[in-house]
Amino acid sequence: MTSLTPKPSQVESWERLPSDWHNDERMDALFAFFKDRDLNPVHYDAKMKFWSETINAFCEDHGLLQIDMPTIVSRFRRKGKTPKCLDKVFDELVKQNRLVSTNDYTNSQQSSWVSWSFNKLASPITSWMSPKTPVDQEVFIIKELVDKKALQVVEALQSQVYVPTFDCVVSFTSFINTCRRCALIDENSINLVISALTRDKKILIDYIGDAKDVKVVKFVAPGASVVRPLTEIENSVLLLRHSKERLEEQLKKSDEQIEGLLADIRRHLKNSNRTAAMKLLRKKKLLEREHEKKEGTIEHLNCVLTQIEQTDCSSLVINAYSSGVQAHKELLRKNGLTPDAVDDMIDEVQEMLENQKELDEALSRPVGNETTDMTELEGELEELLKQPVLPTPVPAAPIPAQKETVNEEYIKPPEQDPFADLELRLQKLGVQESTPNKVPEIASSSQ
Repeated sequence: MTSLTPKPSQVESWERLPSDWHNDERMDALFAFFKDRDLNPVHYDAKMKFWSETINAFCEDHGLLQIDMPTIVSRFRRKGKTPKCLDKVFDELVKQNRLVSTNDYTNSQQSSWVSWSFNKLASPITSWMSPKTPVDQEVFIIKELVDKKALQVVEALQSQVYVPTFDCVVSFTSFINTCRRCALIDENSINLVISALTRDKKILIDYIGDAKDVKVVKFVAPGASVVRPLTEIENSVLLLRHSKERLEEQLKKSDEQIEGLLADIRRHLKNSNRTAAMKLLRKKKLLEREHEKKEGTIEHLNCVLTQIEQTDCSSLVINAYSSGVQAHKELLRKNGLTPDAVDDMIDEVQEMLENQKELDEALSRPVGNETTDMTELEGELEELLKQPVLPTPVPAAPIPAQKETVNEEYIKPPEQDPFADLELRLQKLGVQESTPNKVPEIASSSQ
């Protein structure tokens, strides 16, 4: 079978080449036929996982969204040997619905709302196989890679959006260039991505111009879920841009023509053919005049496009202001905030502060009939300060306890001491005791 996919780079130069690729013993086991899973399920599952992940990563890095077994077998040739187990790998991927036959994928696309687009854009896909194609020579679609690449293309397009009003439409050529930057190297893979994006309503292919001869692609705007139909504003802006691009192409051609005329004029002058040089010089002047006119037209178109962009930005700013005002009004309404309500609240606060001030003054007034004159109290305090300060009395030594004579037969009651409180009275009178031994002597004489 002749391979239907383009020949990618050799697997040895692949950046994500498996680390076991240079291990001869390991790769011989991986290249061999699958044995019955019941004999060694661990080895069987590890081998299946290795080939599934390796084939998927290889196709992703090389932009291959459709594969066939002969192509993959030839791409993973190693030291003259090819893997003998890929038929089992393909069968398992088909069971997991990770590989979809071209016929099934085509039918699923045609049953959607974009059958017209798929029939037109993916016609090469439908011709890849016939109903009698053997299974081992079937062409399969890697569905998960198609969806992944489609998402990458949309994200790449959205990253270039500056003004969402009309920047979500690009020429079909620009769209194809974006696909190629996402590693989609062949037309069939690009058609698959176009088909998937159209099916999911992420892009819309249309034609603009009076003759509907300009093919454009509108993609879903950032933040939106599906693409919207082409608007009149987008149609007008696209026509302006298309006219500008055509004028720029004409300018390039006129520059080349003017350079060629200059070379011919110099050649005729060198050959002393002034008549031919004069004719070419007139033609050169006409081209230069047309060149200036086109340059002025391009400058005018640039100004118009700039004004449109500024108007759109101004519209976005006005809409943002409007949304902010509405949100502010709703917040004021929800919280009951009005100028009258705020004035009433300020009055209530002022009244509350005045009431509190009156309460503080009332609480600071003296309680009861406090009629004592402060002047009288000050005078009495001055009199007390003028009086002499008496020395602090020194406490007298304690009187030793008197021993009592204890008689076994008779105990004499103690007699009352007439001088017991003498010392206390002397202390109150402020007279210091001169002879500390006087009290004991009197006590002894009384006995």
